[in-house]
Amino acid sequence: MNSPDLRARRFGFCPWEFRSGATPAEEQAQSEYQTRLLQEMGTKVGADCYISPEAAVVGTAEKSLRLGDRCYVAAHAYVTGRVEFGDDCTINPFVTLRENVRGGHGVRIGAHATLAAINHGFDRTDIPIFRQPVSMKGIVLGDDVWIGSNVVVVDGVKIGSHSILAAGAVVTNDVPEYAIVGGNPARLIRMRESTRAADSELGASLSEFGQRGRQQLDQLLEHYSNRSASGALSFGQRVRPWCDATEIAAAFGSTPPGIAPAELVTTLRSFQTRETGLVPERIDEDPGVTGPPAMTNRYNTMIVNYALECLGSNIGYPIHNAADIEELRLPQILETLNWSSGAWSAGHWIDCYATCLYINAKYFNLTTLVDQLFEWLDQRCDPVSGLWGEWREDDRWLQPVNGFYRLTRGTYAQFGRRLPHPTQANRYHPDTRGRCEFLRGPERKCLQRPRCSPPALALFRTIAAPSRRSGRVDARPSSGRAGLLGRGRGFQFRPNGTRTKSPGHGNVAQYYLPDGRYPRSGRTTSL
Repeated sequence: MNSPDLRARRFGFCPWEFRSGATPAEEQAQSEYQTRLLQEMGTKVGADCYISPEAAVVGTAEKSLRLGDRCYVAAHAYVTGRVEFGDDCTINPFVTLRENVRGGHGVRIGAHATLAAINHGFDRTDIPIFRQPVSMKGIVLGDDVWIGSNVVVVDGVKIGSHSILAAGAVVTNDVPEYAIVGGNPARLIRMRESTRAADSELGASLSEFGQRGRQQLDQLLEHYSNRSASGALSFGQRVRPWCDATEIAAAFGSTPPGIAPAELVTTLRSFQTRETGLVPERIDEDPGVTGPPAMTNRYNTMIVNYALECLGSNIGYPIHNAADIEELRLPQILETLNWSSGAWSAGHWIDCYATCLYINAKYFNLTTLVDQLFEWLDQRCDPVSGLWGEWREDDRWLQPVNGFYRLTRGTYAQFGRRLPHPTQANRYHPDTRGRCEFLRGPERKCLQRPRCSPPALALFRTIAAPSRRSGRVDARPSSGRAGLLGRGRGFQFRPNGTRTKSPGHGNVAQYYLPDGRYPRSGRTTSL
């Protein structure tokens, strides 16, 4: 039989064994110890809890340890300040919890983890750091959180329910629900698969949507293509139909029918102008419909390279138009963009410019102004909204939110950078019922488009920071989206081929009529 000292040590390091293995005398001793903690440290615990006498629990009547039922604090844990947990939580050996840490139910904290809700100030260099003010924002954990050994969580972080922090992770930003993060600094590894009914419904709808899309693929591509007298397939004179056809087909592991991949690469590369590196539109356009030529050229350059990447290639020449912008001129250009009332178009410019920088660096080893661009963006991001641009009475958050989508996909997502204020950006999005929170009245239709809302983007670009066309976006809060997928055909054509969206929204098949007209202008163009 084990000696009392060995048994006490065993319970200290395996506290979950106390409930089933303790003798009445040991249970009495634990009850008396918890009473002393209450009297001397203000500690309050629920039923069937165990706190090892070898743990350091420090507090006062106002700031102390609070535990729900069936919780354990193992040997050599260091707990100080206001630390509160719900039921069924475990604080394992050598864990450090400092100042203001609040957790839900079912939280597991692995050995040697540190959750320190306190930071030293270090703004001044004429005063030693230890004499400068400290800050204590607090750390919040949801329910059913598993924190691995040697994890560090810094002050001000919120950990979503059902998430996992991998061993050794240094968590400096908020973690969404169901996320698995790891590394230093912690980044998204993957999202946990959920078994909730809403997820199952969405998964089934997505699967059906994909099957319908695959069945309609050839018909879709034929819908906005032309055939010459000889029967050769062409997507006309405009640039975007060629790119959309290539990317849509690539999504299903194929290429557009009737044209060989090598021929398609040659055609797409021929669109680029060697002198500037840009891809101009190949027919005259109405600026009122498509935007000014300079904007169109930048956008065309971006989408042509994406299409070529789907084919294992890339554009043939550096984009001098972007490379020639000098360091002193860049902030001047950025300041002149219409952020007050046109953040959407401003974000579009940055999307295209940043992508041109990315292409120049990736394929042509050109030095770029990437760091200068991010420095400017970080400084101009609104710390209250997490967006760029301003709320306006007439269209509310329409411009900043759509500018956020454009801006961040070409910058923070593509370059793997962290958003300045991701938590704040989560507030501005359509709710789970699909109800628009940006606009009033019939203009809400512009927000029901197949693109990510700011919360998904914040997750996608803040933790995962994947390449622009890769990665996983959490789609759980989307029962409304599952319903949208069930409407109409896979690629959302109406039976008569009409479409009400204006150019620039969705793929080209969505907003051109079968005869090549823009639905908004009534103007006929040759596709």
